[in-house]
Amino acid sequence: MTEVSELDRAKIEQAFRIMGEYLIERNALGEIALYGGSAILFQFDWRRTSEDVDARILSGATHGLVTQAAEEAARQLDLPRSWLSESVTMYTRRLEQEGDRIFIGTYPSPERVGLRVVAAKPTYILAMKLSALERSTADDRDFEDAVALGAACGTTTEEALRDVYQKFFADEPLPAAAELRLSELVHAIKSRSNL
Repeated sequence: MTEVSELDRAKIEQAFRIMGEYLIERNALGEIALYGGSAILFQFDWRRTSEDVDARILSGATHGLVTQAAEEAARQLDLPRSWLSESVTMYTRRLEQEGDRIFIGTYPSPERVGLRVVAAKPTYILAMKLSALERSTADDRDFEDAVALGAACGTTTEEALRDVYQKFFADEPLPAAAELRLSELVHAIKSRSNL
């Protein structure tokens, strides 16, 4: 297996096509929801790659088959086994709703559907990125993503950022680390938006 540092949209879609074909061959339909960098790159041109595909398998009855399909895609494309990562579920909201997501596509093709893919809406991803600010990373990617998402969503005040977070995580306070960076985040969003 080759170490893949970044996945682009073309490589991810190639993996989804393999997964869809695998599921069709087994008379199964799988559904996954994308989050994080992969959800961003399917919705915005400014994000070109993602380290992995943060996803939740939504089709409970075929969960095992979807996991096997991801393993088959990893084998065929020489990807790390962890290219499709469900660890993001610790950052998703408990009672996620259909309205939190948008449709991305069906694979291997619209005519032959084995895998249906949806992604978190930009405001939901922004709320998740605010939550993720409680952890620090060497490249501060969650902060940079929050800046770009805040600009894309027109969220340019601390109050607006808190409102976005509360919309999706009403029962949870904004993490202290995120609260401490709100001013810096608003300044960066305004700079990016030329405000």
